[in-house]
Amino acid sequence: MTPDISGSEEEYEIIPTSPLRRLEKRIEKIESGSYSSEIQKLIEQVVELIKTNQKIIDDSIKANNDLIAEVSKLPKKIDDLILEMREFMKLLKVSAEEEEVSSISKEVMSPLVNKLTELIEQNKKSFETNQAVLTTLGIIEKRLKRLYTTAPPATAPSVPRPPAPEGYR
Repeated sequence: MTPDISGSEEEYEIIPTSPLRRLEKRIEKIESGSYSSEIQKLIEQVVELIKTNQKIIDDSIKANNDLIAEVSKLPKKIDDLILEMREFMKLLKVSAEEEEVSSISKEVMSPLVNKLTELIEQNKKSFETNQAVLTTLGIIEKRLKRLYTTAPPATAPSVPRPPAPEGYR
């Protein structure tokens, strides 16, 4: 080691120049701003993304406000519908209470009226038949009571029982 003019000793080393040259080129690139254009592109993409997100948020807010406006109209529309339904029900009640029927409905209803008349007649006949059967059953019941009250108790005739199946003996 050789003494320096200032009197301090410096160390020297032999190193290849290619890594030094690469470092110098990188420093020049950084200083010249070649990376700044890439950074600028990235910043522009981020700004574009933010603008797109803001547009989506604005559209969502507008849609939400429109929906709120439409939903706020619903109660009045429902009230109107209820009023209309009540008026319709009143008209139905009034029309049902009226005795006057138009000639068109008489023509349409005549087969139904004829069938209903037939059913009424059949029901009357069935009722009369049922009444006759009830009267006959009443008479039979009275005769049986008289028969049992006047006759001494008789033993029931024995009826031979059928043989039990094989497995039950």
